[in-house]
Amino acid sequence: MADRYIISNAPRLAPASLLARSLAIYIARMPIIGFLAQKGGAGKTTLAVHLAVLAGDALLVDLDPQRSAAEWWESREAELPELAVGEARDLSKALAATRRPWVLIDTAPHAAEAARVVAELADMVVIPTRPGIMDLRAIRATVEIAIAAKKSAAIVLNACPAGRGAAEASVTAEARQALMAYGLPVAPVAVIQRAAFSHALNDGRAVTEFEPEGKAADELHRLWEWISAEARTPSSQRHQRSR
Repeated sequence: MADRYIISNAPRLAPASLLARSLAIYIARMPIIGFLAQKGGAGKTTLAVHLAVLAGDALLVDLDPQRSAAEWWESREAELPELAVGEARDLSKALAATRRPWVLIDTAPHAAEAARVVAELADMVVIPTRPGIMDLRAIRATVEIAIAAKKSAAIVLNACPAGRGAAEASVTAEARQALMAYGLPVAPVAVIQRAAFSHALNDGRAVTEFEPEGKAADELHRLWEWISAEARTPSSQRHQRSR
């Protein structure tokens, strides 16, 4: 198992001015994805850990005081993803210390200031939401944080009911329509609530490792393909595409 490190105890690697310059260069080529939701229970941690496994050579950063992602990682046998835990104000230390090509950040709910810090550093903000009307309304504060940071952002419908055949459930389709009001793209793949997610997390695996040929694994593969492409797209191209 890879060594876990605590962000707040990360050593100073270089004088501050040199570190700032090298960090800026490294961040410029390292896609950083922040999972933000001011409402609890949206599925930030679940998505962050599963997609970190799909990212492969990745750093998973746990900024949530509940440390759910860290506890999952502790029970994991595989070396990757790498893990860092700490607080948002120390995030730059974790980014300076890692050389992983992907960084995925799990954040706490009800922590607007920490969410702003992550949004400022991230290349892309992912906002998970369940499809219920109260959940859709509750993401407004998170959407505003992402827009204020002027970063790429997308909404992911999570824990959705299964539809019939290839069609989405009506509540998911209605949620997708309602989310257009926020002016952010909604991921084309909705994540269905399946028992395989819970079974996989029990022993530190992702659903793509627990049931690699299952429906949940297929959804996450397609979701990661879309999110990773968005995160690697230069902001100028995203703006042109959204016009």
